[in-house]
Amino acid sequence: MANLQTERLLLKPYQEKDKESLIDLFTDEKVMKHVGDGVLPKMEAELIWEKLHNQFYKTTPKTIWAVFSKEDNRYIGHASIRPMNTKSNNKEIGFILKRKEWGKGFATEITKRLIQFSFEELNQKKIFATVDNDNYASINVLEKSGMKFLKYGYDEEGSYSIFIIYLKD
Repeated sequence: MANLQTERLLLKPYQEKDKESLIDLFTDEKVMKHVGDGVLPKMEAELIWEKLHNQFYKTTPKTIWAVFSKEDNRYIGHASIRPMNTKSNNKEIGFILKRKEWGKGFATEITKRLIQFSFEELNQKKIFATVDNDNYASINVLEKSGMKFLKYGYDEEGSYSIFIIYLKD
C-alpha cells in the first residue's frame, strides 16, 4: 500500500529508523492509558516492533503506518486499519499520538484520512473504531470525523464504546 497524506501529515510504513520512536510511544504510560492493555514494557514493545517489521509487513497489506509532520518530518505517532475480529471482514481504525502532539488536530486529520482510505482503497462499506468510555478526547475526534456511537462492547476489562461510519452512496 502507498503512503497516505493529509494537509499536514504523511503516513508511511515503518522503517528500521522508526523503531525507537514506536517503542517510545508504546512505553509512555500516559499515551498508552487508553490503548489495549496499557503501557508496554520495553521488551514487549520491541517484540511488537519485530513482529510488525519482520512478519506483518512481509505478509499483509501495509495498513499500519508511522505518522510524520510534513513541515519538519518529526514523528507524530501511529495509525492503523486492522481487522476488528477474526469472524468478519470489518475493519477498525486506530491512532496513537505522542503526548506533545495532543490537541493540535492531528488525530482528527488521521481519522478522516483512514476512513477515506478504507472506503476508497479497501472497499469497505462501514468502518469501526473502539474507544474507552472515559477517553473523551478520542470520542470527540471520532465524532468530529463523522463517526457515530453504535453500541457498547464488553471484554475482560469492562465496557467500551464502538463507533461506526457508513459509506455514503
